[in-house]
Amino acid sequence: MSPLAALAIVSFLLVAACSPSGDKPVSVLSEEDFLNPPTETRPMSLWTWMNGYIDTVKLVYELEQMKEKGMRGAIVWDLGALINPNDMIPAGPAFLGPESLGYLRLALETSHELGLDLGISAASSWNSGGDWVDLEDGSKELLHSALLTEGPTNIKLPLKNPASPRGMAEHCELITVMAVSHRHDGIYSHQEIIDLSEQVTDGNILEWAVPAGQWNILSFFTCNTMQPLVVPSPNSSGLIIDHLSHRATERHLNEMISRLGQISTDENKFKFIFLDSYEVWQMDDWTPGFIAEFRTRYGYDPRPFLPVLQGYRLADPTVQTRFEGDYRRLVSDLLIESHYAQAVEIGDRHSIQMITEAGHGGHPRVEPLKALGSSHMPMGEFWNRQRHWVTKEAASAAHIYGKQIVASESLTGWNHWQHGPTDFKQLIDVAFCEGLNQVVFHTFSHNPEIAGKPGFVYHAGEHVNVNATWWDYSRPFMDYIARASYMLRQGNFVADVLLYYGDDAPNLVPPKRMNPNYTPDMPGLFPAYFYDETKCPHCGMDRPIVTGDLPGYEYDYVNEDVITTRLDAQDGKLVLPHGSSYRLLVLPDREDISLAVLKKLEQLIDEGAVVLGRKPTRSTSLKGYPAVDQEVKELADKIWGAADGKTVFSNRFGKGIVYWGRSIQDVLKELGVQPDLEVKGVDNKDRHIDFVHRRTSSEEIYFISNSSERQERVSLVFRVDPGMQPEIWDAESGLIQRKLAYTKLPNGIQLDMELDPIGSRFVVFRRKSSGKNDPGLHRDLQAGFSGQSTVEGDFETLDISTDWKISFDASMGGPASVLLSKLISWSEMEEEGARYYSGTATYTREFTLDKNQLAAGLEAFVRFEEIQEMARVLVNGEDCGVVWLPPYTARITPHLREGANTLTVHAVNTWNNRIVGDIQNPDQPPFTNTNAKPRFNRSTPLLPSGLLGTCQIQFFQTNK
Repeated sequence: MSPLAALAIVSFLLVAACSPSGDKPVSVLSEEDFLNPPTETRPMSLWTWMNGYIDTVKLVYELEQMKEKGMRGAIVWDLGALINPNDMIPAGPAFLGPESLGYLRLALETSHELGLDLGISAASSWNSGGDWVDLEDGSKELLHSALLTEGPTNIKLPLKNPASPRGMAEHCELITVMAVSHRHDGIYSHQEIIDLSEQVTDGNILEWAVPAGQWNILSFFTCNTMQPLVVPSPNSSGLIIDHLSHRATERHLNEMISRLGQISTDENKFKFIFLDSYEVWQMDDWTPGFIAEFRTRYGYDPRPFLPVLQGYRLADPTVQTRFEGDYRRLVSDLLIESHYAQAVEIGDRHSIQMITEAGHGGHPRVEPLKALGSSHMPMGEFWNRQRHWVTKEAASAAHIYGKQIVASESLTGWNHWQHGPTDFKQLIDVAFCEGLNQVVFHTFSHNPEIAGKPGFVYHAGEHVNVNATWWDYSRPFMDYIARASYMLRQGNFVADVLLYYGDDAPNLVPPKRMNPNYTPDMPGLFPAYFYDETKCPHCGMDRPIVTGDLPGYEYDYVNEDVITTRLDAQDGKLVLPHGSSYRLLVLPDREDISLAVLKKLEQLIDEGAVVLGRKPTRSTSLKGYPAVDQEVKELADKIWGAADGKTVFSNRFGKGIVYWGRSIQDVLKELGVQPDLEVKGVDNKDRHIDFVHRRTSSEEIYFISNSSERQERVSLVFRVDPGMQPEIWDAESGLIQRKLAYTKLPNGIQLDMELDPIGSRFVVFRRKSSGKNDPGLHRDLQAGFSGQSTVEGDFETLDISTDWKISFDASMGGPASVLLSKLISWSEMEEEGARYYSGTATYTREFTLDKNQLAAGLEAFVRFEEIQEMARVLVNGEDCGVVWLPPYTARITPHLREGANTLTVHAVNTWNNRIVGDIQNPDQPPFTNTNAKPRFNRSTPLLPSGLLGTCQIQFFQTNK
């Protein structure tokens, strides 16, 4: 920690304690709720019940620990173990059977007593389904059979079930039969099809007088896929439902809720049902009534086009593309309406909230913004050291549909016990800047007594549970997440740009940023498209809009549904019913557009909106074709006027304006929209200094994140009213710094900040500071505060980097004690028991102070160069708090005394080294037990552990 940063801590003490009182302004923020966040802002977890096997004593203990460590609650996720060597995880009862309900009753009653929120997954698996799902409600697909025949002749042909990619299809119903003039290249004309449906008699016998020539007889069926639950617990089974079917969803959820009703009351029930990512087999989706729905919505018969879905090609590729788009849009709409939206309606009837992971993870079928908007709590995901990041998608859905909470499956991956809360914070902060405000850990595994330690775990995810080595030190980590989540739920998200991503289904919102730990010099981790700015780094699909660099500007994606039903223009801005507004709407760079969207654009621009995009020339749909294209062209000519994107770049239409051929950044500058946040004094091309901005009726709230592992001193220019006053709210400590040096600018405020490695701060602007003393001021100083220093004084240090004694836990194979001439990693020590040690080790060292070092106004801090992973600091037996974030500093002033003092540090690492040690010594009894041990081997590297580098006691003489 630099002297400036250390002095800032002392400045923080004095400024917050001595801040003058004043009239309290009207404010949404509560300082008490910031210091002690409400339960609903705290992190949740997917609580995996591996193989459905439960230890009731440990079940209760885990819930008690969730409460004690500051979590909101959990979502019960009964599922099978994908790693289970030698069947070490026993099989529990069938999901939602009598014994399972008994365990769920205990979990529900315990969580209710503790004040925790409890949810449950919609299946013992990833998708909705169970053993109560009938064949008629199982998932369905479109299949066909083909027979080549030559006429003239008469045929009498039995139409049998077709083959599927998984063998002969089962439980099929005939949809239609047609004859297509045969061509070897697979191309046909839909206008030349002969419909043979009326030639089919009872028993599916086709009788037809075949004309001269070669003909393909194509019989189309809807068949049950027979897809079972993907990863159910061993005694659970059943079919995945037909998610496109209103009836299937209703029966499935009603059955679940009915069974849960046996163990629930009106006052004590499951708060959530979790609909996990859609991971149904890739196929041509179908459901009863599909043909009729298609005709109703698109105005034409889809049957002549069905061969396209099965690999045939139309002679007219334009017609084929439009039909394929219409088909996929209907699949998306039916899935959303029948499954996600109906789930919300069912949930509302029973006072249960639906958490929906409906984005473009898994095997997407949907237009994700509408799907996520059709939930109580939209949920994305972000992974550790992987490319799977789709939190921005869930955030955009929440913002445009007026939902407060943005959840995300957090820290999924395959890095078993490689990382701890410090690393997790870095990724969570990046996700906060994407819009996250409800962390849901993936995962918290239930561990019966027989599991040992680290215990039974899911095959993917970071293991945030009671068996984590650092679990006892996790409360500050949980409090940080809760405070940040509380702040990020206030008011509305602030952005300047709406990006319309077209009406394709499936569609995608690419992440704003990705995991910062990956660079192009790390081969084999990400495919080439990860580094292609025209592709989504998560999935590799083309980005709907290539925005270019937009430093300091924020945006949301928007869909046809919101544009046509929720968006209005007022005073030159695009506004939504809940109060969010934007200055610019950007269209995808394509020549086709939804006619409904174009008609709404005419209204919005006429009323004053500003739109940027290519002039469309045709419709996206086959509905109304070809006349619809002329309507699109005439309307586009009217709106775009003389603008051609080459020589004329804009056209005024009504009160608004449309641009074409200009960059987003150029248009914003022309509109006089300066960046919401400008970062000066640092190279920020990788956007490691990132932000998210919320606005209440009386406050501007910025979250500022430094995701790099270096300290950064930056100048930040905020686009706020210069008459407002800034405050810095520190979510790690709960402290508020009210008196700051800042510069008023004509259109904003400039603030200089020093951001610690992987550090973050909230900057809150108000009309007038409340001036209240911070109730946590003298209790909660556990880390350095890098803000504005107004304290002058001397800076001196006492180096105590040498001559430490460290003791280990013998039950984990550690040596009784080791004397250290310097602080090095346990993995570098000569003693094998130390190298392979996992858990907590205790460091002790004495130091001597004279009375001058205890003079009035003197503040003292202990500072460690590095800690892997966390540590609790005590001075003379008094607790000084948990240290887990750079600059690894703890305030020790109140506990010092003249003469001899004892510094005790309990440091903890992760499970990795002990597991590796057990593998290296297969002939010795292991210290660890886990089903995930096959993910380790003799070459798995040991990780740095303990206190590393230098240790100093730093003194500051303050002015009072």
